[in-house]
Amino acid sequence: MSSTSAIVWAQPNQAPMLSDALARAGVSIVGAGCADPTRGSETAKSLCCEHFDDLRRVLNAAKPDLVLLADPGGFGDKDLENDMVALQHAHAHEVCVATLEPIPAEATVITGTSWTDALQSGAFAQFVRLVPMVRRSRLIDELMAALESFGPIRSMSMSLLSPSIYGSLGARLFDAMDLFRTLMGIPEIIDAAYTGTSSGSALHQLPGQSLRSLHGVITAHLRLPDGRAGIVQISDQTGRTSLSMNILGSDGHISVHDLGFTRYDRSGTVIDSCEVQADSEIDPSARRLTEQLIQLCSGVAPSRSPVDHASVLAMGHTALLSARTGQGETPETIRRLLLEV
Repeated sequence: MSSTSAIVWAQPNQAPMLSDALARAGVSIVGAGCADPTRGSETAKSLCCEHFDDLRRVLNAAKPDLVLLADPGGFGDKDLENDMVALQHAHAHEVCVATLEPIPAEATVITGTSWTDALQSGAFAQFVRLVPMVRRSRLIDELMAALESFGPIRSMSMSLLSPSIYGSLGARLFDAMDLFRTLMGIPEIIDAAYTGTSSGSALHQLPGQSLRSLHGVITAHLRLPDGRAGIVQISDQTGRTSLSMNILGSDGHISVHDLGFTRYDRSGTVIDSCEVQADSEIDPSARRLTEQLIQLCSGVAPSRSPVDHASVLAMGHTALLSARTGQGETPETIRRLLLEV
C-alpha cells in the first residue's frame, strides 16, 4: 500500500483527518482541491501537495490510484451526464473513487438520465463507493454471523452519531438506511422528524431536497409491511462517532456498541459476545475510513452484498419528505421514480 496515491477533494477543516486516515492506510496524498474554488489552494497547502481546481478533469485525466471526495460539492447533482462520463472514465482506467457524501444526493434529478441506467444494471456500485459505512465494518461482519442463529428481528433501535468532518447528516442517513435495509428489509412507511443546527424556535424545521450539505438530527420510525419496526436516530453534530443498537428477537436480544456486541437469551444469560480489537483513541469513523480505503484500493475485502443504491437513496429521501410533510411516507414511490427511464 505504500505506493498507493490519492487526490482528495475536501474542505480545509477536513485536511487533518484525511491526512491521518490515509497515512494509516499507507496512501500518499499527491493532490487536492475543494468544492469551493477559493479555498482549494488552502486545502492543498494543508496537505502539502499539488493543487487541482477541476474535479471532472481529475477524474478524466489524472491517474492516481484513488480519488477521495470528502466534499464533492455539486458533483453528481448538476451536470449529471458529464459527471457520469467522468466516473465511468475513472473506472475504466482503474482509478478507485470514494466519497464521504452520497452520490447522487438528490433522487428527483437523476430520473431518465444515464444514472438511472447505472442504478438499474448495478454498475453504479463499481463507479463510486461511499465511505465510511457501518455495514462494511468488521463489527457488522461478526454481527451478521451471529444473526444467522438469532431468527427474525422483531424490532430494532439504532443510534448513529458522528462529527460532520466524516460526512454530513445526509451521509449518516444513507449509512443508517443501508444498515437498516440489510438487517430488517425495506420499510413500508417512514415517519421522520428533522432538527437543524440553528437555534431558532421553529417547531417544524424543514430539510432541503438533497442529502448533501444537510446538518442536524433526524429521528425516524420505520415500519415494515408485516408489522415489525425500528427507530433510528442520526446526527452529524457530535464530537465523536457513536454507534449503538438494540436488536430484539423472539428468543432474546443483542446489544451493539462501537467495539462489539453481547447477545442475551430471554432470561438475561449471555450466550454470545464479540469484542473488536481496535485502538480506542481513534474515532470509529476514522478507523472505518482507513479500513475501507485499504480494502477498496487493494481489491481485497470480505464478501458483502453491494449497496442497493436505489432502495437506500429512496429510504433517505422518504425520511426527508416525511420531515417536510409531517406524516409517514412510503419509500416505494420514490424508488419507482428513481428507476424511471
